[in-house]
Amino acid sequence: MFSIRPLARQIIRRSLSTKRREIDMPKIKALYDRIMWLDVIELQMLNAEVQQQLGMNMVFHDGPVGPAGGGAAAAEEEVKEEKTTFDLKLVGFDAKAKIKVIKEVRTIAGLGLKEAKEMVESAPSMVKTDLKKEEADELKAKLEELGATVEVS
Repeated sequence: MFSIRPLARQIIRRSLSTKRREIDMPKIKALYDRIMWLDVIELQMLNAEVQQQLGMNMVFHDGPVGPAGGGAAAAEEEVKEEKTTFDLKLVGFDAKAKIKVIKEVRTIAGLGLKEAKEMVESAPSMVKTDLKKEEADELKAKLEELGATVEVS
């Protein structure tokens, strides 16, 4: 299979090693100026059209194409997968409610008293993982009711 990458690298090296040449033909200059004002999506569409017209199918990039922050178009094209499992994380707790929080964490996580106490005192810590959304929200509500600060992720 024909690979364009070595050829493209060679061309890039040559263009970087020589000073930028001025484009002296008016048609080429005008075309160059118009292309430089295209956004990333329009450039991709132009690239696809040129490849189709020339009967080529080449890819010149090794990684993602587009702005470094990820474009809005990429976010729209990406199909969102809904999260089905959630984790319950104890972030902190009210000092007055420490004993109640330890008892509830012990019940939720199925731990002994010592382990539950260590987990609560070493917050932030994961209380339980791989929960369904409803169960995670229910446990979060219980712990917050007792004075704990909890995150569901």
